[in-house]
Amino acid sequence: MMTETLAVIDAPYFYAGIVLWDDKVVEAADIVKYMRRWSRDRVRDYCKMRGWKVSVVTVHERHIGATPPEADWKARRR
Repeated sequence: MMTETLAVIDAPYFYAGIVLWDDKVVEAADIVKYMRRWSRDRVRDYCKMRGWKVSVVTVHERHIGATPPEADWKARRR
């Protein structure tokens, strides 16, 4: 099983979502797109340093054969 986590970053001038698969960012709002491929710990440490709050919205268990959202999006684009 893989864990899919939806989290939000609450900063003074924006509110943005990120999606993690097994504690690795696979999707991120444009304003934090540089966080793609970051680990959960790196996101948490960076947000703490900036004074931003990170909150988990949902956590889902996925079957190992499932593909991350990023892979689905790329496949649909072709």
